[in-house]
Amino acid sequence: MEQKRKQFVLRPYAGSELEAMVELDRECFDPPFRFHRSAMKHFAEAGNAWVTVAGEEERIFGFCIVHREKEDEKEDEAEFGYLVTIDVAKHVRGRGLGERMLAAGETWVRGWKGTGMLLHVLVENTQAVRFYERMGYRKVGTQPRFYGPGLDAAIYWKELAGTDTEG
Repeated sequence: MEQKRKQFVLRPYAGSELEAMVELDRECFDPPFRFHRSAMKHFAEAGNAWVTVAGEEERIFGFCIVHREKEDEKEDEAEFGYLVTIDVAKHVRGRGLGERMLAAGETWVRGWKGTGMLLHVLVENTQAVRFYERMGYRKVGTQPRFYGPGLDAAIYWKELAGTDTEG
């Protein structure tokens, strides 16, 4: 008998969930890749942030932070989404939660006619690289030392302008 897969509800971030997000980030990432509480608060509560939390009642099992960015500060510059982080609890990975949260972020970006989504990922994080490539992202460059000495980031991009709004 196949175990029933639980569908987690996606909801907007509430400031009261900050501590749970910091704890989940500690579970998901080793130093130096995890956020300190102050950085998490800064990214989650920035004026250009979209944050979704996945969970049930008081427990969270994932969250995704996307920022609305511009190439330059000029008024007429194209805007795009930047994936700050996506965290999924280890015990619920493989159930489509990361895909749902990322797709919801892409839908948010499409909603304000953003051109696409940009992200950085550790070059050696093959599991994350496979995930992003499966989601339609393509490598557009590398940023040496993005995460620190010897810790280079691959830069990934997904074109969203002109794509449908189905998420």
